[in-house]
Amino acid sequence: MNPLVTHLEKRGAPRGLGTLIIYLGFTLAMALLVLYAFPQFLTQLERLAKILPQQTTDMQSRLATFYERFTRINIPEPIKNAVDNGIEKAQQALIDLVERTLGSAPELLSKLGLIIFVPVVAFYMTMDFPRLKTWFLSWIPERWRSDVLGLMIEIDDNLGSFVRGQLLISAIVGILIAIGLSLIDVDFALIIGLIAGIFNIVPYFGPVIGAAPAIILALLKSPLSAVYVAILFFIVNQVESSIIGPNILGEHIGLHPVTVIFCIVSGGYLFGFLGIILAVPVTSIIKVTLRYIYNKIS
Repeated sequence: MNPLVTHLEKRGAPRGLGTLIIYLGFTLAMALLVLYAFPQFLTQLERLAKILPQQTTDMQSRLATFYERFTRINIPEPIKNAVDNGIEKAQQALIDLVERTLGSAPELLSKLGLIIFVPVVAFYMTMDFPRLKTWFLSWIPERWRSDVLGLMIEIDDNLGSFVRGQLLISAIVGILIAIGLSLIDVDFALIIGLIAGIFNIVPYFGPVIGAAPAIILALLKSPLSAVYVAILFFIVNQVESSIIGPNILGEHIGLHPVTVIFCIVSGGYLFGFLGIILAVPVTSIIKVTLRYIYNKIS
C-alpha cells in the first residue's frame, strides 16, 4: 500500500489520512469480494466435487469408443493405459484440491484474530513507514549505511514495481478470464479465473500452466467448451502481453529470457510451486546485489 499512500502524500494529503483512505478502500473491496464472489466460488467448488467422478467416467467411455472406431490405427496398449492413468490422476488431483479448499474454509474462522491483527499492524506500518526506514538505518553502522541504503534503493527500483505490477496484471487477467467465461456460459468461471490469475504470476510458463487445468475443466462439459476456453485464453493473453503488461510494467525486470526460464525450472525442481513463484524475484535480487558489489570494488 505504501506507493499509493506516498502518492496521496505528494499531492498534499497528510500521511495518516492517506493511509486511512487507501485501507478503507482496500477493506471495502475485500468485503465485497467476500460477500459476493466467495459464496459463489464455494458453490462452484461443491458442484465440481459432485460431478467430477461421473464426468471422468464419461470421458473414459468416450475414449473407449474412440479406440474402437480407430482400431485400424492400432494404438499401442501402453499409450492407452497412459491416457487412462493420466485422466484418473487428473481427476484425483482435482478432487484433492477441491476437498482441501472446502476443508480450509472453516479453519479461517479459527484464525479470525490473525486475519484482523495483520491488517491492523500493516496499517500502522504503512502510516509510519518513513520513520521505520529511518529507525532501521540507525541500526546499521555509519560506514556501511550509504552502501546498504543505495543497494536497497536499487533493489526496490528494479524489483518493487515489477512485483506490484505483476500482481496487478495477474488480477486483471483472472478477472477478464472469469468474465469472459461467464459471458460464453462456461461452468466454473470463478475457479478457472482464479487458477489463471495465480499462474499468470509466473513469466512465460504461467499462461500455459493456467490454461491447462482450465481446458480440462471445460472438457468436463464438452469439447466445444474447451475450444472456447482455449480461444478466450489466447485473446486475453494477447491483450495482456501487448496492452496491459507494457502499460503497467513498462520496462522488464532486466533478466534475459533464458535466465528467467532456467531459474523458474530450477526453482520448481528444488522448492516446488513456491520456488516457481519466487524464482524471478530472488534471481533479480541476487543480480542487483552482485552488480552493486562489483561496481563498488571495481
